[in-house]
Amino acid sequence: MKISLYKFTVLALIALLAFVPALSVSAQDCPPGIGASDCALIAAATGENAAKLSSFAMNFTVDATIEGLGEDDLALKVKGDGGLDLSKVDLTALDPMQALAGLALRVAMDASLSGPTSQSGSVEIRIVDGAIYFKGLDGTNAWQKVSPGQLSLGGLGGDMGGNIGGNIGGDLSGLLGNLTDPRLSRLASKIQTVYSAANGPTIEVSTRAITATTDLKPFLQALADPNIAEVLSQIIPQDDPNVAQLGNFLPLLGALFSEAKVASTNYYGTDGTFRGFNVALDLVVEGQTAAMLTGSPEDIEVRFKLDVRLTKLGEPYTVEAPIN
Repeated sequence: MKISLYKFTVLALIALLAFVPALSVSAQDCPPGIGASDCALIAAATGENAAKLSSFAMNFTVDATIEGLGEDDLALKVKGDGGLDLSKVDLTALDPMQALAGLALRVAMDASLSGPTSQSGSVEIRIVDGAIYFKGLDGTNAWQKVSPGQLSLGGLGGDMGGNIGGNIGGDLSGLLGNLTDPRLSRLASKIQTVYSAANGPTIEVSTRAITATTDLKPFLQALADPNIAEVLSQIIPQDDPNVAQLGNFLPLLGALFSEAKVASTNYYGTDGTFRGFNVALDLVVEGQTAAMLTGSPEDIEVRFKLDVRLTKLGEPYTVEAPIN
């Protein structure tokens, strides 16, 4: 049962995090709790200064835990850095490979997972001159290369570890897109978000942290409505067993989680630039339900936090092809 709980939790995390873009603050419709000066920062960052995001350096961290399972508790920590330069990308190119030739990208990260089986490792990916280089994805420290001629969605997935994650991401995107179906309009009304603003971290410049916090519990409870469940059963993709399985879990989410909150924070520099974001997800399975799933009377707490910070906006970011 514990193994199925892990799988369920991962599926729930993917589904819930897919709603985060909808929680972002819109400069065109400044919500209650966000003042005029902060709205002006958002407008500048998404308007006149948006072009500065064509290149940047970045640092990011991930902290995720599942607690309440005793010896089977899990903790994931990731720390990474890198950068992106889109300034030479030909956005008019009809050939994706031609457009990719102008992209420069580097992402490197160190990760550790502690739990029943502890693991750690490093991964790095580079894109330069139209080719993709990676190491660590296959468990070795040797660089692998995918040349422009070899690039395809299927081929690249195979070369980089056998279609990591399968088709879950694409199928879930389709599923969540279907949630705009008029028959599911009641679901949208259950997503109520509170906005707030505060001083954020210094990321080269002082920032303002604009946060959208949503209590997902009412939304999850609405999934148990028989009428909504029937509609969901009709629109959930059935060609991927993992996504089809998620459909069986959706009506149970409201009863399962005694707490389900997601907070999406954007960092806006006081110079009117976008400086990063933070996503935090908290889920709690209360003791009685947890006992039925795992045999443990303890609350099961799932915490996930991703923090990304951008620096050197608009400055060229150089990536070199690696040499083994």
